[in-house]
Amino acid sequence: MTSTSFSTIQSQLTSGVTSQSQTPMKEGQVIHGTIKKLYPNQTAEVQIGNQKVIAKLETPLKAGDSHFFQVEKSAPELQLKVVTGPLTQGNTLVQQGQQLLQAMNLPKTTEMQAAIQFFLKQQLPVSKETLMQVEQLLKQLPKDMTMKAALETIQKIIDMKLPLTNSMFQTVLSGKSTDGLHNILQNLQFQLQQDQTVEPALKNNLLQNLQKIAEPFNGPVAGAILGKQIETLQNQQQPISSRLPMLQTLKDYSVLPATASLANPTPLTNQQSIVNSAGDQLLKLGQAVPAEKRTALEQFRNWVIQQPTLTANQKSEVIALLKSDNQPNQLQVINNALTKVFAEQSQQAIFTKDMNGLTPKDHLVSLLGKGGSVESIAQTLQQITDISKNSTSSIVLTQTLVQSEQQVMQQLDGKAFEHAMKEVLKSLGFGYEAKLGANSDEIRQLATQLKPQIVELLQNQTISSAVRESAEVVLGRMNGLQILSNENGPQHQLLMQVPLEFLGKKMDATLEWNGRMKEDGKIDSEFARIMFYLQLDTLEETVVDMQVQNRVVSITLYNNDTQLVSFANKFKETLKAGLSSVGYQLSGVFVKTFEEQKMTSVLKSKPKTFDMQGVDIRI
Repeated sequence: MTSTSFSTIQSQLTSGVTSQSQTPMKEGQVIHGTIKKLYPNQTAEVQIGNQKVIAKLETPLKAGDSHFFQVEKSAPELQLKVVTGPLTQGNTLVQQGQQLLQAMNLPKTTEMQAAIQFFLKQQLPVSKETLMQVEQLLKQLPKDMTMKAALETIQKIIDMKLPLTNSMFQTVLSGKSTDGLHNILQNLQFQLQQDQTVEPALKNNLLQNLQKIAEPFNGPVAGAILGKQIETLQNQQQPISSRLPMLQTLKDYSVLPATASLANPTPLTNQQSIVNSAGDQLLKLGQAVPAEKRTALEQFRNWVIQQPTLTANQKSEVIALLKSDNQPNQLQVINNALTKVFAEQSQQAIFTKDMNGLTPKDHLVSLLGKGGSVESIAQTLQQITDISKNSTSSIVLTQTLVQSEQQVMQQLDGKAFEHAMKEVLKSLGFGYEAKLGANSDEIRQLATQLKPQIVELLQNQTISSAVRESAEVVLGRMNGLQILSNENGPQHQLLMQVPLEFLGKKMDATLEWNGRMKEDGKIDSEFARIMFYLQLDTLEETVVDMQVQNRVVSITLYNNDTQLVSFANKFKETLKAGLSSVGYQLSGVFVKTFEEQKMTSVLKSKPKTFDMQGVDIRI
């Protein structure tokens, strides 16, 4: 199957920029030029592509004639040597290529002729060494790859001034693919599971990371499960027969402390928690000396009032317990109330964050004494996931898991997918090299990311060829996306692939962002073009093209379903209001078929299907 690439779209985006750029000339390069004007001392104005240069010529020439020149010197003045005689105006690219190959004493193989014709058509400078390297790359092409796609990839390598090696060719080619990461990550996981040559600790870390990437919504689902379990344990009306096994299981997995009981399932703890979490606020209140008690209560009351993850009724419920007198068990009562409301919100406001980036499930875990760090919260939630997976024989736990997954499904929105994308990108470790010089805390976090783990894996010479090959494919894709995310002056391009999988559903989202940077180094939010390449179960092959000009947004949806227009119109006003709330104006939403825009070639290869029970996620 021929891989889909960004080349067609990218050529549309950059066609207006390339023509204005000045192509640097290096000694030994051969270029096509036309003599425009003659000056004394064998100096002439030469038209080379879209630029005019003043050059010193080796021999006198005639104005108006076109030749192939070789750069003898590029500084301090440009000196050109004539390679061929005057070119006839009607000469085809094939004829010009034949003439140039003969003049440069190069073989006229099929690959060499394709290379020279491509360079001539694109008006690119070329050297004998470059042509020979390109010929070797073209001779090693995969069977399912066209010569045209290969040459476009080679042009990209040359434009970025990268070495013309087979490994670099494969890396850039992989980065241009929109096939998605799911298949290659699953293949790496399978090979690791079957392999006995990888060091056990590294193998375990890799498999855990791959599992985390495959299930970015595990944390929110686990938070909903924990919230439901705490609700059940706190409800004294629930039968002991259902609460006791649940309590014991949570204690066995160290989610609840050993002192937890049916009478008091969430006892107070003295464990340090993340700053400004519910556990942290309660600990500060408990540590306040009598003289500071009133002030501490007021500070706690203000924190509850300002907590955006709680409803007004839930805030009132907690604040009603804040009495200035030192009543018995006041802290435990407040703790139980906080635990109750955050258990509720872990199910009802799953993706809501407060001003410190904490969700209800984070606050809930902190109240259980497990919120000392982001890592400890994640570990506790992973324990909840393990309980759910290892207790399939329990009807109660199975029902809780199903209910929690449904709650997550019902709350999937922009915040949910922002969470998923951040989790996946963090676990993948794109661009980890840029963080190697950072502080020690960030360095430690890098060790948990997939890319540095793969780099470490490939440094081991004893691993099997199957594992090495699958790891190199993943690393090549990551490096390719990173290489193609580049800048050309103020113009920037970013390519990302996010493999999303949750609740048994999959989606490979490929994102291409093109925009510019302002003088202060920040992204110019007034101008951008963003394209999503998707394969949806109901809508099937889909491309979303969003263009922003002076904060005016135009969206074009490419899909072959002609009935999509009526559905898109239903959401225009909602989209318009949403954009307006963040300072953007919607100019229109347009639905076109691929045939209308002649974009079929952009999507020859279909990414993986994302099934949402007949309903596609709206972007």
